[in-house]
Amino acid sequence: MEKSNTGFYKGIPGFTVSSDDLLLEAAEASIYRKWWEFLRLSPVYWYARTTGKRIAIPEIAKAYEVAGDLELAHFGVWWKRYGKYAFEELHRPASARIIDLTKPIDHELYQKGVIVEIPLTATRKKILKDIKRLLDSVGHQVNALNVVTETKAKLKLKSKKFSLATIDNEHWVLTYRILHPNLQLWKLGDRLQLAPSNRVRGRLPSDIASVKYEKTSPFERLQSLTGRYYYKARFARLHAEHGSFPDYTKVDAANDRLPFGKKEHREYLAATSESTLEESPWQQYIRAEHEQSLHFEIMRRNRMDRLVIRDASAKERFPRFVAGEIDLTN
Repeated sequence: MEKSNTGFYKGIPGFTVSSDDLLLEAAEASIYRKWWEFLRLSPVYWYARTTGKRIAIPEIAKAYEVAGDLELAHFGVWWKRYGKYAFEELHRPASARIIDLTKPIDHELYQKGVIVEIPLTATRKKILKDIKRLLDSVGHQVNALNVVTETKAKLKLKSKKFSLATIDNEHWVLTYRILHPNLQLWKLGDRLQLAPSNRVRGRLPSDIASVKYEKTSPFERLQSLTGRYYYKARFARLHAEHGSFPDYTKVDAANDRLPFGKKEHREYLAATSESTLEESPWQQYIRAEHEQSLHFEIMRRNRMDRLVIRDASAKERFPRFVAGEIDLTN
């Protein structure tokens, strides 16, 4: 077996690879890429970076320092400078080994471990069954999903039970909502094609009555679905700021209400508002950094790439389509 020369990462398949180039490729397709995208949507991190103000919440301040320069708009550059160190496990998982009692033990025993005697006269099936029973007897609970509880990385993976596609939708819903806070959620969900079977484009809620065997209309279902994505995305962003991802557990918001202290709070809220009619500096930054990517994603999901590129009229009307002003159905 070729010896790996990269670190150990619990967020990539196989945990480790044989070169830095392969590591970057794996990271690009992993939860780490999504984590980075959510960190770049943090108003707390942006305000600290822009103003130079000190973050008053120690846990967030620590994660902010570890995250490094989030102004870097290319994941590969950020990964090589910061990401590969932020997510790397300090120690690789220990391996089972044979202890030869006929020889002096020249190494320390594991701090968390058990010594088991295995009779080589027994069948492998029985030995494996006995080992499982012994592990159960000492309360061993580590598996592929909760292995993250033993993490020693600076930024900690909360769980391995997640869907990258779902997290991707959450990221785009959050980005979209920051830029268009007054757009109806069902329209936002339609533009992102979160549920293509809910055909609402070119129609009005008043035009569609619920089908007899359905309790809700397509508009209501899309509104609810998009709302759930947005709700979860905000929790995911909050936990990402604290150095944990993906995490959707409810938190005590009171502890995060003053990320820069009471004296600075009014200025922070004014600068990072996501719901005002007049764009806040934070929203202006998101527009400059992320609007083009959002437009490309909407084009891709609606299969409009060629239409917008080739049709000057469609290209001109496309921003109004994103803003929910027109449906661009013809």
